[in-house]
Amino acid sequence: MKGFKKGLWLMALCSAVVIGTAGCSSSTSEQGTQSSPSAAPSVTETASAAPTAIFPLKEKASFEIFNSAHDTKPQSGNEPIFAEIEKRTNVQLKLINIPNASYEDKYKVTLVSGELPDVMESNLALAKRYGMDGAFMALDDLLNEFGPNILQAIKDEGVEASLRASDGKIYGIPFFTMPGVTASVPQFRQDWLDQVQLKAPSTPDEFYQVLKAFKDAKLGGEETIPFAPQGYNNFPIFRAFGADHRMYLNSEGVFQFGPSLPGMKDALTFLNKLFTEKLIDPEFAIISKQQWEAKVSNGTVGSIYFNPSRTDFFTDILKKENPQAKMVGSGAIKNKNGIGELLPDYSLKGVMAISSKSKNAELIVKFYNYLYSPEGKLLTQYGIEGTSYTMKDGKPQYTEEFKKDMINNPVKLGISTSKYFFSPPMPSLFQDRNQGMLVADAVETSKPDWTKQEPQLSFTQEEQDIVSKSMQPIMDTTSEYMINFIMGQEPISNFDKFVGELNKRGLEDLVKTYNAAYQRALKASQ
Repeated sequence: MKGFKKGLWLMALCSAVVIGTAGCSSSTSEQGTQSSPSAAPSVTETASAAPTAIFPLKEKASFEIFNSAHDTKPQSGNEPIFAEIEKRTNVQLKLINIPNASYEDKYKVTLVSGELPDVMESNLALAKRYGMDGAFMALDDLLNEFGPNILQAIKDEGVEASLRASDGKIYGIPFFTMPGVTASVPQFRQDWLDQVQLKAPSTPDEFYQVLKAFKDAKLGGEETIPFAPQGYNNFPIFRAFGADHRMYLNSEGVFQFGPSLPGMKDALTFLNKLFTEKLIDPEFAIISKQQWEAKVSNGTVGSIYFNPSRTDFFTDILKKENPQAKMVGSGAIKNKNGIGELLPDYSLKGVMAISSKSKNAELIVKFYNYLYSPEGKLLTQYGIEGTSYTMKDGKPQYTEEFKKDMINNPVKLGISTSKYFFSPPMPSLFQDRNQGMLVADAVETSKPDWTKQEPQLSFTQEEQDIVSKSMQPIMDTTSEYMINFIMGQEPISNFDKFVGELNKRGLEDLVKTYNAAYQRALKASQ
């Protein structure tokens, strides 16, 4: 526990620690000193080998869950689904709900105290880091013995490389999210497309033609903005030119820094053309999210690149002034070979990390293994048969009464925002939850172009030092140059100079570091 205490002390001093980011590192947190990656059996070897727990238990049991509560739809634990789960398992969940706004601080304080509840919701980076420090329990042995359903889900979702820390171990039970939550998809005003008699574009040239048609027709009035990005990285065309705005895993399984690739020069030349012809919002580099939302909502914007749920969000707002308004999602802008690639949709949301001091670890793994079973998934995703759904031809279907209010009824039942037990969504769940909504169409249209989930890498201490030293200066240089290239304040002839500046800041070592961590994760997953 020496390493754990030292890691917590440094954590308390580090103001950069945030839930959802890598935070700050301790001197022992990523050295991989506990065991080599090869020490942990892979998911493939063990997914079908272990027996499952039998519920309900003969004697009442319980454990604590420390969790960030949804801002507007928190689950209290008093909803019917919790009572039904307790009835079927004889396990009571003692919920410690922390408001999202204060979760970061409370998480930090709780770790520093050393008095951890049985289970803590955590992002992957912190779970792995503080698991290696000793705060959280390595779960490989427990999962192998009591968690076959969990292991099978890890295998099916392709997230084992993300879950394993640099010592090769798993420090949390994963929880997942709905499809389309993290994806970004091109979105267009369908009513504008109809007026200019064009379809949603699928190539850079078509994208240009659509934006030009929007501008020429002044469909948003004199202040028409054909395309409104928020930031230099919020354009849907980078992959079409063989580049990306970030460090990414290419189709050949190699991490590359997209802004430094030759294709980025062509992409920036294209974007400069759009900017010069006033086809994109001139304030893209400085606009805040709130300002961006207001601008799209006022009816002057023809297209965006954002989360697919924005189709319904903006359509509902725009219809108040224009009943014909409709924002729809589309597929990727494709390259010259007809291949379209959108950013990955990350189904892995985080983990439930078990305290290294918990006396209920076996129970917890057995409990989650039940929730990952077909019965458990049906219960936590569709609810209670006869109340929220019925079975038809072997498939669950929400009742007509339940579907009358798909915004509030799942919340009232307790199956809406609960991260306490969210296993990978059943195939029909997303469509059933969003039936008749534009987001459902946007996801189905764009899903074929989503690229494979990239692993959330775990770095050794030496690797973390390289990342901490190089990443921010590289990203600062990237944003400055890319904005200036797009706006014409830096001639595109200086692209090689830009790449040279990145290399001076350690880009080559950074790329090597990512690929070394990735190869180690792959090896641990085999």
